[in-house]
Amino acid sequence: MTNEHAQIKRMTLMSMLTAIGVVFRVIRVLIPNVQPVTDMIMIVTLIMGIGFGISLAMMIMIVSNLVLGFGIWTIPQILAYAVCVLTVAGLAKVLPIRKHLLLQVILAGFLGFEYGFFISIGMSIYGGLAAFVVYWLNGLLFDGYHALGNVAFYFILYKPLAKMLRTYFNLA
Repeated sequence: MTNEHAQIKRMTLMSMLTAIGVVFRVIRVLIPNVQPVTDMIMIVTLIMGIGFGISLAMMIMIVSNLVLGFGIWTIPQILAYAVCVLTVAGLAKVLPIRKHLLLQVILAGFLGFEYGFFISIGMSIYGGLAAFVVYWLNGLLFDGYHALGNVAFYFILYKPLAKMLRTYFNLA
């Protein structure tokens, strides 16, 4: 496969995954913060790497916010997902996460809380430490929903997405 062909495949994959991620964010379920975007970004990061994971997270947030609305939360959303990608990639270097589904599921649950924590830090720019504490404490229930949703969706999403990525790029 030529370098140009590989680049086109990566761009096509990024476009398809962005579109899927946007649909996952825009379609609402009855429980707030329950959506498989975090799982998708985690799986993509484990298979495709940090750069692809961060790029995908940025694209999903920007494009979905065209529909959902931009605001002071947009940059913290992007940064929080970047931290989640770095967490996944960093832990994958020191723990056998890629080989153990249980470790992946635990990490997916943790990312629900980590994402909410870093969103709260991002929002503290507008109100200082007091705003962080209030925002974070008020969001813990929603972070819990996010974490539980991540755990539930991971079992549904992991196999088909991982297989698709590996097949698309002829990875072992």
